[in-house]
Amino acid sequence: MTIDKESEKAAGILRSFFKDGVYVEESTESVPATGTKNQIDNKPRGKPKVLKKIPSEAIRQAKGLVIFTAMRTRLWFSGAGGSGVLIARVPETGEWSGLSGILLHTAGLGFLVGADIYDCVMVINTYEALEAFTEVRVTLGSEISVAAGPVGVGGVLESEVHKRQAPIWTYVKSRGFYAGVQIDGTIVIERMDENEVFYGRKLPAKEILNGQAWTNNHSLKVLTDTIKAAQGDRQFDQSPTGSNVAMGPSPSDYGFAELADTQMAEVKPAPNAGPQYNAGLGGHSAHP
Repeated sequence: MTIDKESEKAAGILRSFFKDGVYVEESTESVPATGTKNQIDNKPRGKPKVLKKIPSEAIRQAKGLVIFTAMRTRLWFSGAGGSGVLIARVPETGEWSGLSGILLHTAGLGFLVGADIYDCVMVINTYEALEAFTEVRVTLGSEISVAAGPVGVGGVLESEVHKRQAPIWTYVKSRGFYAGVQIDGTIVIERMDENEVFYGRKLPAKEILNGQAWTNNHSLKVLTDTIKAAQGDRQFDQSPTGSNVAMGPSPSDYGFAELADTQMAEVKPAPNAGPQYNAGLGGHSAHP
């Protein structure tokens, strides 16, 4: 998928976390059953599902964001793969940088057990952690530690964001539900060729994330406006007609087959074009 398409996808993923929210199963172990035996027997079984969101404070204090979709298919026999973008907050200005494209691979099959497509937002909390992503490749968990991020709303949660520090927080969902999967061992690789296509010249990720690369591509505006909405900027927090804030479902809201059908319907190969793999599934395309 080209960087502009990755940017639009990332905006949709981020919006789904902070606007729509994800469902989290809450433990009921500490809640005693009340009422008559008949009333208790008639109560719904299973854990209650509560809607949670990425706190706006988590985005406000972020030094960078990694947003991607990962999936397990026959293309990755040893694990899972995916693609997305990396964006940073420039220290001198507080504004968001340009985009750097990334590919991901994990050797652990457990990463995607139980579902086929995951959306993930990684909130980078320190510039030291962000620096690790300026290398051509970095391995999560061994070279840089990650932890599940706080979810919810309200003053208590906002306070927790400041107390509960970690270099990187992760938020992962599938089909609208919070997914407690581990991304340790995931390798993040810089997409140098796609970055060159997007900016029209070769640029290392470090220059891009330092704010030394820019583009008028509308997809970047969509993502940065969506980030500003996520961090609670009032002029972006609404979704008026004509807004650049992303709308619509994110990839993990579909099943693998549904997403393939949806996006393959939009693919119109040129006559005599070489074999293609659907870019919407995070893969590569062969062009004539």
